[in-house]
Amino acid sequence: MPALQPAADAAPLRATWAGTLPTGRLNAEAAAAQSARVRCNLWLTTYQWAGPVERAAAVANHLVRNAVRHGSTGEHRDVFLRLSITQPGSLLIEVSDSSPQFPAFDEAFRRSGGLRRAQQLGAALSWFPTTVGKTVQARFMAPTVQS
Repeated sequence: MPALQPAADAAPLRATWAGTLPTGRLNAEAAAAQSARVRCNLWLTTYQWAGPVERAAAVANHLVRNAVRHGSTGEHRDVFLRLSITQPGSLLIEVSDSSPQFPAFDEAFRRSGGLRRAQQLGAALSWFPTTVGKTVQARFMAPTVQS
């Protein structure tokens, strides 16, 4: 497992979607995960991302579900979803919540939870604390061109 660093990409962004209320901000409730899946699928299809749209949407679903269950605390219960497509066509999915800690991040991959499923779907995962909580990132590398 790699060091827990932000999954930054030096390539310029081609498209970014963070949305405005209520698009990018999801209320921390059970329906948020399904909403993230639908919105991710719609956005990636609209921007004609060449990668595995259904798998990326499933990863967004798992990350938002985890954020709702484990990261939404106190009065700051919103979860934020951001998608970015870089110039070479890689996809970065970011889900932020209000809990600044992620106990046993490395261990989570050995259990059969959402992070393990996200990794099995092909996402490279990382996380980092923010001033108001934490962000979990899932990266899908640019699809290779078949000749």
